[in-house]
Amino acid sequence: MLSSCKKTSNIDVTVSTSGKLTYRFLDDAGKGIPNVNVSLFDIVQIYSGSAILLDTRKTDGNGSVDFGELNPSTYKIVPDSPMVNNVKYVIEDYIQVLTGKTGQRDIKVSDYSGTFNVLVEDYSTGLGLNNIGVLLVPADEYGNIGDPASYFTRADAKGITDSKGIFSSKVPSDKSYVIATYNLKTNTIYNTAYGISLKKGETTTVRMFVYTP
Repeated sequence: MLSSCKKTSNIDVTVSTSGKLTYRFLDDAGKGIPNVNVSLFDIVQIYSGSAILLDTRKTDGNGSVDFGELNPSTYKIVPDSPMVNNVKYVIEDYIQVLTGKTGQRDIKVSDYSGTFNVLVEDYSTGLGLNNIGVLLVPADEYGNIGDPASYFTRADAKGITDSKGIFSSKVPSDKSYVIATYNLKTNTIYNTAYGISLKKGETTTVRMFVYTP
C-alpha cells in the first residue's frame, strides 16, 4: 500500500492599507522646478477649509517631491511660491490618495493664472486712452510710490495701452495686486486700484479713469 504526503507552505500575505503621493512642478518649457518647499495638509473638513500640516519637503532636481506612504484620504498640496520667469505663483491643489495606488500629478505652474484687461479711459470723455503706462504690482511689494520706474522690477506685468485704451496681461491667480497707471513722458502716477485679484482661468476687466487737462 502506497501513500504520499504533500508539504504545506505557509505564505504571509500583507494587504496594503496605504497609498503613495508624488508631485512634479514644471515651468513653461516643461522643465522641473527644483528647491521648492512643498507642504502636505490632511483635510479635516474640506468644505470648512480646516487642514492639518503633515509634512514639508523640497522638490529635487527634476522638480519632483515624493511624500511616500500615506493613509487613504484627501490631501491639500501648497508649494511655497514657485517662480516662473521671475514671477511668483500661488498654488493650492487637492488630490485623493487611494489604497494601493500612487497619486502622481504634474503641474505646470503658470497654468495657475488669469487675465487682466486694464481699460484706461479719459475721465471727461469716457474714451479709451492709448500710450498710458500700466503696472501690475503684487500688493505686498507696493508702498508709497513715487517714481514708477522703482516698481518695474517688482511688477508681475507692465506695459502700455493700445489704441482702444486697453492693456492685457496674464498674471498669477489668487494674488492681490495694485494696478497703477502713469504718464510715460513725465513718469508721474495718474491713479491706482488696490486689492485686485482673480481666480485661475478667470478674465477680468478693470476700468481706470485718467484726468487729462
